[in-house]
Amino acid sequence: MVKVGILGTGFGRHHAELYKKTTGFEVVLIYGRDENKLREINETLNIRTTTDIYEIIQNDQIDLVDICLPTTLHAKWAIEALKHRKHVFCETPLSYQLDEAEHILSTSEEYQKNVFVDLFFKFSTPHQIAINKIKSLELGEVRSFHSYNKTAPIWGNLGLQKNVSDFHIHNFDFLIEILGMPELVLSNGIDLGDKSVAITTLNYENKFAVIESYTNLPNHSPFCVGFEIICEKGSIHFEAEYGINTTEEFVIYHNDGSKEVLNPQMMDDYEQVIHHIKDCLEHDKKSEFLDITSAIQVMKIQDAVFKSLESKKPIHINTEK
Repeated sequence: MVKVGILGTGFGRHHAELYKKTTGFEVVLIYGRDENKLREINETLNIRTTTDIYEIIQNDQIDLVDICLPTTLHAKWAIEALKHRKHVFCETPLSYQLDEAEHILSTSEEYQKNVFVDLFFKFSTPHQIAINKIKSLELGEVRSFHSYNKTAPIWGNLGLQKNVSDFHIHNFDFLIEILGMPELVLSNGIDLGDKSVAITTLNYENKFAVIESYTNLPNHSPFCVGFEIICEKGSIHFEAEYGINTTEEFVIYHNDGSKEVLNPQMMDDYEQVIHHIKDCLEHDKKSEFLDITSAIQVMKIQDAVFKSLESKKPIHINTEK
């Protein structure tokens, strides 16, 4: 049984629901500052709550600390949890500062505890299928990559900086799985206050990728995600709209003119993440999908994006792990 302490009552509440319906987890305690939220969680989910964060950090019963706090607090409490010999599961973004992320990594290595980062795109059903097909070379080598996400400004402030750090980064993680780290990054963006547009081109040797994130759709627009991966022997195309009416199209086009329509059973990304963490902890192994080193690679691209936006020039990226 993996015993969990959760920091945060926003998305942390959703995590608590996932743990409660997953065999092998017990949520021991949830930390928060809002007494009303804590009371509702206690009454509805029957989970003990606290306003003292150290009740979780110093609790010897707890194996895994789940961090759903504001991003600026992630590094501090991840490091505290690791020093108290607990594994850590952290929501994205892991941090806004690369040196903070590297400090978390070095602390995890020192105390020999895992840090899982919620890079959930790899557990999205269409993204996972695409990754597997690319790695199997079923369609030959990748020639170009394009992915996007689009939303109305309903998630709070999603100006250019927040757009890149909170939305754009998930596409980078997906891209790394498909093509690895890029050599050169060029970004353009428009900041519209609490909404924005970010478009990044990423260069590889004889390959090319484009990632777009829009947070300026009209109010009540659906949330849109999609990707197209063009390969030697065909292409993989996925586009979806999530709102009042959900639509999903997932197709493989082959060079011989045939078209393969995929209708997979869509799994809940977050449920799959929780099951994966359980498997890693039960078998005492690092994650090949959620490990902090993957999140740091994403942050290296993110930092290059910010430098490119500021300088309006292409930025060479450090591809060393």
